[in-house]
Amino acid sequence: MIDRREETSLKFGLVYSVQSLTGDWRQICQDVIEQVVLAEELGFESVFISEHHLVDNGYFPSVMPFCAALAARTSRIKLGTAVVLLPLHNPFAVAEDSAVVDNLSKGRFILGLGVGYRQEEFDAFGVPLKQRGARFAEGVPLVRRLLSEENVTHEGRFWNLKDVTMTPRPVQKPCPPIWIAAKQEATIRRAARIGDEWFGDPVTPYKILKERMVAYRDELAKVGRPFEDLENPLFKEAFVGDTTDQAWEDSKDGTLYNYKEYLSWGHLQDDEGREVRDFNEAMETLRRRFIIGSPRHVINECERYSEELGIRHFIFRMQGPVTPHEKVIRSIRLMGEEVIPHFAGKT
Repeated sequence: MIDRREETSLKFGLVYSVQSLTGDWRQICQDVIEQVVLAEELGFESVFISEHHLVDNGYFPSVMPFCAALAARTSRIKLGTAVVLLPLHNPFAVAEDSAVVDNLSKGRFILGLGVGYRQEEFDAFGVPLKQRGARFAEGVPLVRRLLSEENVTHEGRFWNLKDVTMTPRPVQKPCPPIWIAAKQEATIRRAARIGDEWFGDPVTPYKILKERMVAYRDELAKVGRPFEDLENPLFKEAFVGDTTDQAWEDSKDGTLYNYKEYLSWGHLQDDEGREVRDFNEAMETLRRRFIIGSPRHVINECERYSEELGIRHFIFRMQGPVTPHEKVIRSIRLMGEEVIPHFAGKT
């Protein structure tokens, strides 16, 4: 394997929903693995797997097994979850799975955690949606303690443990990094207090994201954590083509498919943060929000987000549910050969 990685001022990763409209999950799993192996060769820093349940397009539900499969096929790239919906799970099980993947990957695991929002998922797991915030607030510190401490005793509202030492222990000390997905100001401030990074989402408009970053920096200052020491990762829809028009043509069907679902879930906002209901009206707004274009366009957008928001780690979703594998491979190659090298030597 040729490792083309160089020290860069920005880091780049990929994120996958691992969706199949045909029901052929064997093929999409193999496509994703092939893409990730190539991304590692081309200098990408990370890859993340998302969790959702009961979605018609087969959105992948089991992030930890997929991360374990990627650990077996890679040697350098970091592997993470984007994100585990923690209120649906027992924190003890999440901590155990995290430690196992961290060992399988020899210390390359990142644990991304989120609160979730879909009623169907909470119903399926028998968890009241109204408890999600309280479960998350109790669960995140408990996961961290289980990964970093021995003889853990916890008496809480939802979980109780007495003198528990989890095995295996993670490779990374004190524990794998914990990234917290958050959208609202209160939850972003909480991410500053209990997480190692705030994991920005692709749905929030730029104007709102900029306002949230001010609140995040303010809360970091209160707890004595330097903003400059963080990667400030951001999940974005992205695609690279020879031209911006070609990149949009190659990616729009797969990308917009997901956003039609976000629309139906009440999860899509306009540039002012208001809920969007008419998808056609949102088309150009979404196109501006994505980082889709020629290598030069992608470079310019990454520089803008870095300079104005302090983003240092971009996590790009390129594989949509109907995006052809060969076009994603082409986008990854252009990213690795023309975009990532632009930032080499700028640390």
